[in-house]
Amino acid sequence: MENATRYQIDLQIADTVSDVSGHQEVLYTNNEEVPLDEIYFRLFPNISGLILTVTNLTVNGTQLPAILTNQDTAMRVDLPEPLQPGEQTLIAMDFRQQVPREMGGNYGLNIYMDDILALDQFFPIIPVYDENGWEVQDPPINADMLFADEAFFRVRVNAPAGLVLAGSGIEVGSTNGDQRQEVIYIGGPQHDFFLAASPRFESVSRKVGGTTITAYFPGEYRQAGNLVLETAERALNSYNDRFGAYPYTELDLISTPMNAGGMEYSTATSLSLNYFDFSAEAGYQTFLEAVVAHEIAHQWFFNQVMNDQIEEPWLDESLAQYATYLYYLDRYGQSGATQYARSWDDRWENLDEKTIPIGKPAGDYTREEYGPIIYGRGPLFVAALDKQMGDEAFNRFIKSYIDRYRWEIANGREFENLAERTCNCDLSALFTQWVKK
Repeated sequence: MENATRYQIDLQIADTVSDVSGHQEVLYTNNEEVPLDEIYFRLFPNISGLILTVTNLTVNGTQLPAILTNQDTAMRVDLPEPLQPGEQTLIAMDFRQQVPREMGGNYGLNIYMDDILALDQFFPIIPVYDENGWEVQDPPINADMLFADEAFFRVRVNAPAGLVLAGSGIEVGSTNGDQRQEVIYIGGPQHDFFLAASPRFESVSRKVGGTTITAYFPGEYRQAGNLVLETAERALNSYNDRFGAYPYTELDLISTPMNAGGMEYSTATSLSLNYFDFSAEAGYQTFLEAVVAHEIAHQWFFNQVMNDQIEEPWLDESLAQYATYLYYLDRYGQSGATQYARSWDDRWENLDEKTIPIGKPAGDYTREEYGPIIYGRGPLFVAALDKQMGDEAFNRFIKSYIDRYRWEIANGREFENLAERTCNCDLSALFTQWVKK
């Protein structure tokens, strides 16, 4: 990780809260085997329109134009001279956005609503470079967009004094004035940096081993906040035992407005505010528990082991779904786990149990197909894999998968090969039936 990208970000949250701006300096090392003539950044808020703008772009002090591509969700930086393997370059820029006040693209994750600010991928971030070149694609109608290498972050946030801030990483310093406050976070290795803020936030915390878990929520939803904290403690204990110890000292679970049930980030997750209102509809407690367990599983299947979420969304989402089943198994026994697993069948039945492969790119599914296949048929495949390998071999395989690819990028072919090596068996027919057919 010595040559991982370093982000240093100074973020200003205006008194209006929805106006944010910042300056970032990115120390990037060419870890590839070929010279690079250009470097890309993703501008994910622009999925909702051109709301994130970049100015004063420089490379090692040389001013350069910001060239937008891929429906304005990517920015190409043409380097003054090729960056040779092993060489570093310093890229600096200012950025600004007016955060949307209504649900927009990408599930409404980047939003200011109900006095809650959620900054999802609010800054320009470098995507993966691999055998295909820079991994920049037009936004698909489904799936998560982030595909970035592990990096290190130092983020200084200047914000109105009345806001309670919740950020991924560790708070290492703060100052408070009558009108403004400043908080400094550091984090890494991690794929991203998430920040939420609200004058409505209260919090409860609990320590699990060397990790402090904190749930943030509006004060009127304390019952839900306590459920989130209890679930998070049990999930972390379960996954620590099964997958290897969570490697960070903090884990934050933050209620925000969104159209999705939850969203994973490095060392943090956001949870739909809708599920916190237990008086609104019977069953929200059940939904919230499952969402918390699923999103915490992403701290292993996404954060520690990354995959291309656009090309192979099943590899983290379906595994996180199956990990949620294991959480229910550890907490409630087989009957409780079986009851949870029925939700996979229910999802797939919404598509009349069509045998659509789970291994397709996100953009190849229709809106109607994506959820039932990735979140329904996908974990049913993992269950079938567990059954064919046997519990002992399967559990050993999943632990080996995480150990082998921690802080790296895995793909479906490597997942299959490692499974076969672990059980010393031929799994090609099973993978063909579910993943590739």
